[in-house]
Amino acid sequence: MMNPASAPFPIKRYAIALIALSLAALAVTLYQWIELAVMRSGGSAPLCTISATFNCAGVWNSALSESVHRYTGIPVAGWGVAWSVAALILSGLLWQRARQSQPTADTILALRLLTGAGALIAVLLLGYSAAIKVFCPTCIVFYLLVWGSAWLAFFKLKPESTSWAQPLLLTGGVLAVILAALIYPGLRTPVKDLATAALSAVTREADTAASMEQKESPPLNEFLASLPPGVQQATSASLDIYRRSKPIPTMPDPKRVSFGPALAPVHLVEWTDIRCPHCKSMEQALEEIRRITPAGSWTQESRHYPLDTQCNRYALRDGGGISCLGARVQICLRGTPEFSRVRGAMFAQQDSLSIERIWQITAGGDTAKRKSLETCVNSPETERILQEDIELAEKHDFTGTPLVVVNGRKGTAVRPSSIA
Repeated sequence: MMNPASAPFPIKRYAIALIALSLAALAVTLYQWIELAVMRSGGSAPLCTISATFNCAGVWNSALSESVHRYTGIPVAGWGVAWSVAALILSGLLWQRARQSQPTADTILALRLLTGAGALIAVLLLGYSAAIKVFCPTCIVFYLLVWGSAWLAFFKLKPESTSWAQPLLLTGGVLAVILAALIYPGLRTPVKDLATAALSAVTREADTAASMEQKESPPLNEFLASLPPGVQQATSASLDIYRRSKPIPTMPDPKRVSFGPALAPVHLVEWTDIRCPHCKSMEQALEEIRRITPAGSWTQESRHYPLDTQCNRYALRDGGGISCLGARVQICLRGTPEFSRVRGAMFAQQDSLSIERIWQITAGGDTAKRKSLETCVNSPETERILQEDIELAEKHDFTGTPLVVVNGRKGTAVRPSSIA
């Protein structure tokens, strides 16, 4: 008697559909893993970082993602790769057995185990994103592919038996081999931003050594030597860009100086977007540098480059005015004690920033304070300063935030280069 699952639509057709879904899922998860490695090695933010709500980087840097990577040795994207490869292998096996008219029950049940578990985990991860109010667009695409595979396995494929022993062994064996192969690249993928993490480690060492007066080599040398080879190469490339960049001398603007004396020997100017994850990491790194460098040795000048077409004609997308408001508020608060507090709070809450949230951070429930700030934010002078920041960044061949310029020469967003 003909298997009911193979009557109108043969099993091998469903197997081909599962193969296509698995290949698409593999492409998505490989892209995620590569982007994650690039981002955490000092590269640019992933293309799927669209807004504060739809933000791949925000999900990948979440506490859950870091915990999974830390305790399993494989990032969440790597687990997605493992699922995709396992689904591809089982789907290919199903197609081969159906094509050769061999029994398919064990393979169908194995696919149900794999896709069912994947569908459940996808629901839980989506729930976690809803809880933190940050969603990863590519993750959602992957979830849809997983759910589509589960629908085929449970509602279109009908196994001829219900013995689960062999399917369990088959699914477990395939996953075990794949995960074993992914451990090495998983361990090589940074759990956090390597440059910032390494800087924190070396400054702790420097503090300890200073107190013991036993430090033999400069902290800078130890810091650079402690970086992974890829980050060392990126730092070297950044310094090369700095040496070859065209100098554009600019006198420090005392009103824009956020740290150090205006006439310090080293003048660092940074352009940031308050919603940029790398800008947040840069600020954390600079905080460490401010703590360990001699007083008066350098000055930090803060400028702004909102990645939002509502105030920046060079930007590529509409950001809802959130980055624009964040920049204007900082301009209005420059030179006041409130500047550092508000800037730090906005960076800390960048994944959940909104227009109203910025006003809550800056003014709280003080109506008079908010009204005064609104007057400044909407003033022609504030707009002039913001556009001046944007145009000056473009003169330095702007390619992305954060932009760092030291003594008139452009560097890159690689944090170690700021120290070197």
